[in-house]
Order: sequence, then structure tokens, then C-alpha cells
Amino acid sequence: MSKKPSNKVEQPKSRFTVIAPGDDSLIPILAAGGKPSITPPGRGGDKTERDRQRYKERQKGKVKGKIGDIIGDNPVITRPGKINVPVDPEAEPIWRPGRDGSGQGGPGKGKPGSDPGDYVEMDFEEFIEMFFESIGLPNMLKKMFAQTMVKTHKRRGLTNHGPRSRLNKRATAIARLRRAAAAKNVRPEEFVENFEEKCQSVFEAYVFWAYMQSGKGDGQSIFPEPAYKVTGTDGAVNEFLSEVENAIPADPIADEDAAAFRQGVFQAVTDYLENEMPGAEVAPFTVDENIRMRIAAYVFCKERDGDGIPSVSEVPFHKNDMRFNRIEEKDDPDSKAWVALVLDRSGSMSGDPMIIAKAYFFICVLFLKTKYKEVAISMISHDAQEYLWKTEEEFFKIGAGGGTVAVPAWELTYKIAEFGARSKTTGNSAGPYPASGWNRYMFHATDGDLFDGEETIREWFTKIILAPFNYVGYLEVGTSWGGRSGYSLGGQALRGLPPDVKAHLGMAKANTLADVPEAFKQILDKDRQQTV
Repeated sequence: MSKKPSNKVEQPKSRFTVIAPGDDSLIPILAAGGKPSITPPGRGGDKTERDRQRYKERQKGKVKGKIGDIIGDNPVITRPGKINVPVDPEAEPIWRPGRDGSGQGGPGKGKPGSDPGDYVEMDFEEFIEMFFESIGLPNMLKKMFAQTMVKTHKRRGLTNHGPRSRLNKRATAIARLRRAAAAKNVRPEEFVENFEEKCQSVFEAYVFWAYMQSGKGDGQSIFPEPAYKVTGTDGAVNEFLSEVENAIPADPIADEDAAAFRQGVFQAVTDYLENEMPGAEVAPFTVDENIRMRIAAYVFCKERDGDGIPSVSEVPFHKNDMRFNRIEEKDDPDSKAWVALVLDRSGSMSGDPMIIAKAYFFICVLFLKTKYKEVAISMISHDAQEYLWKTEEEFFKIGAGGGTVAVPAWELTYKIAEFGARSKTTGNSAGPYPASGWNRYMFHATDGDLFDGEETIREWFTKIILAPFNYVGYLEVGTSWGGRSGYSLGGQALRGLPPDVKAHLGMAKANTLADVPEAFKQILDKDRQQTV
């Protein structure tokens, strides 16, 4: 039997795989030159990732001695997400689908070390850890600076939902008490046996004794004197009436208002017996809402020996009682700080002094970020003029040169803080940062050869500190001292400040990068005493 010819046109086989939009189950990789496709890594990611990480860790061990170069070449004060760390010439292995077989790899392009982009990228937190180890930062300061990686949160009221760890037990207990009190007011019969009968008995006794004390029983033949006097119950009657009338602590009846209150109760009873229920001998305790609430509160308290709120066994905690602390980031004036970093960029500051100054500024900014949620930074440099910079790269990579006159930089710092100001040299502007809303700091790094004159230096530091600034740090860096053990011109001038001004000034010297931690501690010593 012959086959029927098929009308179906055979489609040419395609070496491409069609994948529905959003389907990431297969990412086809076509080998070069029409070779069979290589199965790519699965959902677990790149199979070479572990090898690459080991390579990075191996390189990190080689760069700890280059911390100065890293600081000099990377913006670290403004805290970027990643840090590029230069490494020794060595090609990083790269596996490429379609080129390398299983277990094989090839070198990267270019000769080892010839590419100017030889570096390892590391997280900012990793860099901080390596930086602290390299300069020998004490463990106490390491622990404090670790807080810069953590957001600060504050309690902001209560909410009905949240994790069990944030349960506010006191607020939850109060919520149950309020619900129990409301339940007692609405359904007191659930908590006192024969509640209505007992309320009615108290009501009748109250009306009787209140009536007799009002003098309306005088002249009746059966009681020639008021009944409470005949029976000798004068004190007990007064106490009973007062307890009923003041059974609601939040709404007591003053002694001078007692007669009018009782008259109102008598009138309500009279209206009920004469108009609503003619022929009835007794009015119910619900005849008047005001006396009803007081009678109910009196009976409830007496029957429960003074326990006016149902217990937890009677009114258990409910999910509606739960109250949780509402947590959010605090944003108020006390959480903000502004810092002016003032850098001497004179010719004698080139080389290592610049690196030392940057490390010092870096630690100062990290310290402030442990104390405040928001830290604003103004970067100012000076030779014989002032310069206000927008980026860290401009701030540090500008060439050192020129004389050393700091007054223009201090004046710009003061004006930025108080009024907001524009740099005459760069045209950049910043501020203002008023003391009413900002905690203000200035940190100055210089080689100390300031030629402004001792009196001028003291005048400007006094003006800045009393502006007020919370604290001012002064660091002399570099090797320009020529073997001198004391401070240079700037430091000598500042030692003559008045005690009240000097209390807000910290001074130190750092000749090498390793000196920075001890210099920072020395500068901050007064800061701790003043509990900034």
C-alpha cells in the first residue's frame, strides 16, 4: 500500500532555540563556528565564581601594604559602593563558552601587568576592615566605626501589627484593661452573680435613706424623727450615700451638689410612678441614667472587694489588644552634622602629607557618621586662596603648590556655616548650616607653616568655635618640621587660645600614615570630655 503524499512542508531545522518571554530556564549559547552549543551554568550562577573569589582574596593579601596608594586614588570619604584596589601584574583566568573545554581556561587579553586596569574591586566594608588593620586602629575604635554600616532607628509610637520582638507589653496590658473596663460597663452582669437584683436593692436603699435625710419624712406620725436618727445610723447612712454618689472616681459629686442630685433622683422616681407606671410601688434602678451608672459601679466594686476591672481569666488578652513599637529612621535636627574639611594644598603638602591628611579626614567623617544619621561635607582647600570643591577627586588630586595662607579658607568655612557662601576661586557654593539645625565641625590638616600671623590665627579659630561649632580638630602632617619636636607656626599660635575656646579644640601631629589613629585619639580626647 503506497503512502499518501503529505502536503505538510518540512521546515528547515533551526539551530536557534525559541524561548518564551520571561522564560529563564535555558539561555542558549551558540558555540563559535557552528559547533554544538555548550550547556551554560544553571541557576546557581557562574561556576567559576568561587575560583574568581579565591583569586580576589589572594590579591587582597598583596595590597595591604599599598593602603596609601588606595586612599590616594579612590574617593573614600564620600563612601562609594566599591573600591578599586591596584594589584600586582597577574592575569585573571577567564572561562569563555565555546572556546575553552571543560576544566580549561584562557588568559585575559593583553600581557600580564600591561593593562592599566589591573585591579581588584572590593566592597567598601572590606576596604574599611583592611584600612583599619593596616594603620593599627585600636579594637575599641574599630568596634565604634563598625556602626557606620548600620542604620539607626528610633521608636515612633505604636501600631497594631508587628513582629513579636517589638511587642510593647505595657501598652498591650493597658489596651486589655480598657477593653475589660468597657466590657464591665456594657455587660456587668457577666462578672457579678445576680447583678441586677443587687443593684435594685441598693437603689431602693439609696432612695429611702436619701429621702429621709432630705427632711421629707418630717411630720409623718410613724416617724416623729427622721428614721436614721431613731435607728442611730447617722454616720453609716452618710457614708453609704456618699459611696454611691462617688462610685465613679472620674465623675464625683461634690458635697454642695449632693442635695440637688438627690432631688433629681426623687423627681425621676416620682415621674415614673405617677406617669409611666401608675399603680407601681417601686421604680427600677434604671429610671435615671446618672444614678444607674453610679449604682452599677458601686455594686460591681463592693461585690468584687474593690477589684473594679475584670481579671485576665475573665477577659483574656485578644489580638486586638496587641500593641507593637513602630520603628522608623529618626530624622530630626539632632541627628544632622555638617563638617568642613579644610586642606592645606601648599607646595610642602605634596606626596605623603596629602595621603596622611586624607586618612585623617576619612576617620573624622567615619566618626561623625557613628554619632549622626546625616552628615553633610564641605571640602575646602587653600594655598594663598580658598577653594570649595564638589567632588573628592577634585579636592585631593589638585596639585600642591603656592604659599600657605589659611584665612581665606577659614572665612569661607565661617560664611558657609552661618549664611551660605560661594567660593570666589571655584564658583561653587554651599550652606547655610545654622547651629539651630546642625551640629557643626571643622577639621584642618596642614603642615603648620601658616603665615597668617599668630593673632590672626587665634582670632579666626575663636570666631569659628564661638559661632558656635561643636568641635574643631587641627592636625599637623608631613615632614616639614625639620626635626622639631614641637608644633609649627599654626600649632604654636593655637596653644595660646583662651581656655573656654581651647576646650572645643583638639590638636595633634602625624608624621606617617601609622600615626593617624593615635593623632585622631589625641584630637578627640577633649571631644569625649565635652560629650559632644
